[in-house]
Amino acid sequence: MTARQNVLMPNPRTVGRLTGWACIVIGGLQLIGGVRAEPGMATDPTVDSHVRFMGPVFAGYGVAWLDAAAADRPDLRRMRLLAGLMFLGGLGRLTTRATLGRPHPFHDVLLAVEVAAPVVVEVAARSRPADR
Repeated sequence: MTARQNVLMPNPRTVGRLTGWACIVIGGLQLIGGVRAEPGMATDPTVDSHVRFMGPVFAGYGVAWLDAAAADRPDLRRMRLLAGLMFLGGLGRLTTRATLGRPHPFHDVLLAVEVAAPVVVEVAARSRPADR
């Protein structure tokens, strides 16, 4: 692999840190903002309660990403597991589409991220020859 190709490959530690901090920020916004934190959410006490409960859970998921990426050699097995969980969330979104219809367009962006996460993690993992 040339130096230029290596620059284009995502670093697993960077992927884990970016994903972790993004999840922590999103979870914090959900806790603080409730339904106002995400476009298209129904302004309903039940939905708001659910969003505010899930915010800290999502932030905890972000902490797991940070922990998996913390070492000089990130725990790729855990990162793959976390990416797989994100993919399952994307499958949940697809189930909603199939059963209830298309949600707010913002959820298209979230779906794209959730489906792409395992691919990005795998590309990053394979960029390190010792971890193949």
